[in-house]
Amino acid sequence: MRWGPLGTLGAEELAQWSALGRGTSWSNPFAMPEFVLPAARWLEGPEPAVVRVLRGNALLGVGCFVDQGPDLFAPLRRLGSFRSLHSYRCGLLVRDGEDDVVARALLQSARTAAPRRRHGLSFERLALGDPLSRELERSAARLGGSWHERARFERPVLRLDAGPVEARVPAAVRKDLERRLRRLREQGAVEFRLLHGNDAGEAAVERHLRLEHQGWKREAGTSLLACERQAAFFRDMCARFRAVGAMVFGELVLDGQAIASTSNILLGDTLHAFKSGWDPAFKRYSPGRLNEWMLMRALPDAWPGLRCFDSMSGEGGYMAELLPDREPVASGAFSLSRPARFALHAARAWRPLAWRLASD
Repeated sequence: MRWGPLGTLGAEELAQWSALGRGTSWSNPFAMPEFVLPAARWLEGPEPAVVRVLRGNALLGVGCFVDQGPDLFAPLRRLGSFRSLHSYRCGLLVRDGEDDVVARALLQSARTAAPRRRHGLSFERLALGDPLSRELERSAARLGGSWHERARFERPVLRLDAGPVEARVPAAVRKDLERRLRRLREQGAVEFRLLHGNDAGEAAVERHLRLEHQGWKREAGTSLLACERQAAFFRDMCARFRAVGAMVFGELVLDGQAIASTSNILLGDTLHAFKSGWDPAFKRYSPGRLNEWMLMRALPDAWPGLRCFDSMSGEGGYMAELLPDREPVASGAFSLSRPARFALHAARAWRPLAWRLASD
């Protein structure tokens, strides 16, 4: 186990970290250095500590964590998985087949050998379907602790190995999209562009930023371009993922002009969605939904080995209509001892107050 500030990692260590993230079956772009480094540089929040689990010189697992003090949700000192404003998932990167080893080492180290002893380990939006989450729960139980769930939802995903895409989307949704596409074609020549590798360059990044800045996001001040540092983060992140061949843009084009754009990150057998934007002048045609629909239809031919398209969205968005499958995601904490387990169990009594204060 090696703990240290993010800024102390050298080029060789970062390259090893990136290679692990690109090689694991359970990929997570938000635990990759291509995301963590720009997020730590440009977005507000404490610099994370990086923990690396090694066997000799072989890297088995990597995680980024910040120190968290007691609060109403968890009245104990704990480590929290690093999460930025644009992190839609958390967790660690683990070499295939090493989940048990990494889980045991991490929890034991967090309890006894980390820079400061902690009594818990918190995760926000942890995917429950991968082997690591199960091994973390087993390892916590060995220490006398357990998993204490605070919230859960079902993330919309598309499992491409479950059958043809068009046959799995509800008929009413498919017919509505086909109708809107016909009407859009009455306005001019329509095409879909899938940009990957060198094609996902600076021009595609700037088109995406411009479209994501349109409509309600611009009015609410929540778009990337509404904040100079967030725009810088996105440009930095895209450049890093493009350098390892992972950046993907999907564009809906009308008469040569992009009217919708979606940014995605391709890792292993999963395409992870990130941001989307569209021109509100074409709102009646639902260009954002059309663009996602055409992206989904293009995936089997573009990457025949692709297993999953992860929307990275919540339960109530328009992606839930398009994507037929679900992945359980939860937020909570692992207690790392019997007293910590009792403390987190007791905290459930005032959780409604904690939720109210957090909302306020």
